[in-house]
Amino acid sequence: MKGIQLTKSEEELMEIFWEHRTPLTSVEILEMTKQVSWNGNYLHVMLRSLQKKGLIKVSGMRRYGNQYARQFEAAVTKAEYGANLIMSKGLVDSISQVTVAMARQAEHADKAELISQLEEIIKDLKET
Repeated sequence: MKGIQLTKSEEELMEIFWEHRTPLTSVEILEMTKQVSWNGNYLHVMLRSLQKKGLIKVSGMRRYGNQYARQFEAAVTKAEYGANLIMSKGLVDSISQVTVAMARQAEHADKAELISQLEEIIKDLKET
């Protein structure tokens, strides 16, 4: 997934997968995105592109009448994708500085919870 860049539409589609957290068919996605006016062909192009980039995967089939549709789900979390974006910007050597800057930017975050999560991450990293 290193250095993956998404189009605005691909990013919007990934947001749908991250938000719903369940496998979705193209039929379901088209129903959810009527306001965006993606047509079926364009959606299938985006699904193939995201699958090729390793961001979604086929996770099953669902029957619609006498046809079957593939179900897709996210293959990476939103956090993993975000980390990939940061790393692709050449910030690998300053991960700790980026983490601190992001923690300071999180105005609405519960600071005690954030500290607890960071301590857990540090503990896990020390163990591995």
